[in-house]
Amino acid sequence: MAQVDLFGSEVVLTPNKIDRPPIFQSDTIEDAAVRYFRETGFPYRKLPLFICFQELNRLASLEGDQLLNTNIGYAVADTYHPHRFRGHATKMKSPVEAFSNEKLLRKTIKQYLEYNGAVSTDITGKLAIVSGTQANSNFRPGFACYIYREYCRPGDTVLDTSTGYGGRLIGFIASQTPTRYIGIDPSRETHDGNVRMVDDLQRSDSVTLLNYPVEDLDATPFRNRCDFAFTSPPYFTKEYYADEETQSHNRYPTYSQWRDRFLAAMIKYQWVALRAGATNIINIQDVNIGSKRYPLVEDTIHIAKDIGFDFIRMMSFQMSNRFGCEMDGRASEPCIILRKPKP
Repeated sequence: MAQVDLFGSEVVLTPNKIDRPPIFQSDTIEDAAVRYFRETGFPYRKLPLFICFQELNRLASLEGDQLLNTNIGYAVADTYHPHRFRGHATKMKSPVEAFSNEKLLRKTIKQYLEYNGAVSTDITGKLAIVSGTQANSNFRPGFACYIYREYCRPGDTVLDTSTGYGGRLIGFIASQTPTRYIGIDPSRETHDGNVRMVDDLQRSDSVTLLNYPVEDLDATPFRNRCDFAFTSPPYFTKEYYADEETQSHNRYPTYSQWRDRFLAAMIKYQWVALRAGATNIINIQDVNIGSKRYPLVEDTIHIAKDIGFDFIRMMSFQMSNRFGCEMDGRASEPCIILRKPKP
């Protein structure tokens, strides 16, 4: 309602704000949420195809720094890789294990209510980091899209020697810059998920996926055919992906074996496949396993230089936001930028 003051100006009157108590208290919401999740099962991300199409459109529309911190496209990759939520860091629980634990499920819901003020049906992100739990992460598609646009030209062929859960593959599609993607991964379940994703996203003609350990492959068929390499390999035995004997953490239980027979073989494959003058970016990080620290970054650079790559510089890859942290609370990992010199 409105009235006129002494000077003839209209004054809009607003009713006093009343602090009304919530109808349902947090404990009631928590109990209902636990019953819901117990009835429906683990909340795997299952986006319908039309939503996947729209997510790719949203990601492709972003430019420059907008791509660096976005999580757009992450759930598209998760739709085709539900087994990611069964993976975990060494001696930690997977999100699926945390979900089956009543105490951890309730803690997740409590944290949602405390930090977000509400709980949704998608609690996978919080289950991935609740006490004693550490999920295997995926590469953020937005950051991958940024890298492809920065380092590639239209018509380029890119190589990914550890395709993983498809984050960089989604970034490749969204970037609309390089023309062909060659991806290698030893896991049958992961490979099959990426094949389904590529088929559904109508990119079968531009993507080649190989289901082998990279160290078992002969790079000769791709010799000097790739314009850019970009990957994030396993971090030794830090993360559990699958029981398959083709997994590097199963094949090479000691660090020296893993470094010499997997990491060095992967970098050698990249060297053979890349054209002279091409850039190679490897996202890798030193890890603590038990009481021992393993120098993956230093060893990667040393191996690459021995093979013939020039070390250009390091850049930072910012990880997804930790629950309850602001942007500046995000962890980051190094990306090693290498170049195959011209003759």
